[in-house]
Amino acid sequence: MKKENEKRSWGEYLATYDVPEPLRVEIYNISVVDGTGKELENHYIHLAKRESGEIISLDPYWLFVGNFCESVVELSDDKVNECLGHVLKHASFIRDEIQAKRQKQLDKLQEFLEKSLHEQYRDTLERLEKYQQENIDNRNSALINQMNAHLIDLDMKKEERLNIILRQKNISMKPPKRILSLQVAPTGRSKRVMAIDYKEAVEKYEKANGRINIKMFDCLALVDFYSERFNGEERYILLTHDPNYMPSEEHLEDLADILSKLYIYVVQDGQIVQERAMAEEIFVF
Repeated sequence: MKKENEKRSWGEYLATYDVPEPLRVEIYNISVVDGTGKELENHYIHLAKRESGEIISLDPYWLFVGNFCESVVELSDDKVNECLGHVLKHASFIRDEIQAKRQKQLDKLQEFLEKSLHEQYRDTLERLEKYQQENIDNRNSALINQMNAHLIDLDMKKEERLNIILRQKNISMKPPKRILSLQVAPTGRSKRVMAIDYKEAVEKYEKANGRINIKMFDCLALVDFYSERFNGEERYILLTHDPNYMPSEEHLEDLADILSKLYIYVVQDGQIVQERAMAEEIFVF
């Protein structure tokens, strides 16, 4: 299926979807490989250009929070990859993160390999020396030849294994490939907002209420923010401009594991004006 999908050629389309505002979305595939050709990571990066010209990251979950209208129009795909520069930054970050992690793993592996082969080499040399000292009337000739052959084999094995590790350390990124472009018009049904617009407001509000370790997710993710108290009490946050907002049944199903820790924050004029605990509302319901 992967090979079949790679053969597909997608263009640019106009669609109506449950998003908070008009967006031009570009979806890119990036692949990170090592020097042996092994694929280490395969990511799809979703970027959106807003009407203001700002480019933001969308969580892949954005494709599951709403519904596309049936009418989709294919456009002439004559625009350049407007988000390519941002994709390269994302891809470079992912590559560097993988490289740093893999470097530590391979350094440990190399250290273990060199230590192991050194022990084998030393043991073989000791046995060779013993056989040579006891080689009366050449009766240990076969054993001596065997030890010499084993030393050569260890040298070859060490060189081969270290070359493989060196190639595995060589992390590279294939050129990002644009998979799809979408001009997305809002249906008017979405009650969510873009998390990035309220990052400072949420951080200020959480800190004022004794919560730390605040994390913002990419826009239109399963949730928008996460925070916790000093005692480890977790809080997941969904932002909306509608005081009566309730996630869809499908969204609630995906949120099932964290509903007891989920809060709805109502935002107006860049400020948080209300918060609701979903656990209480589900219990009442």
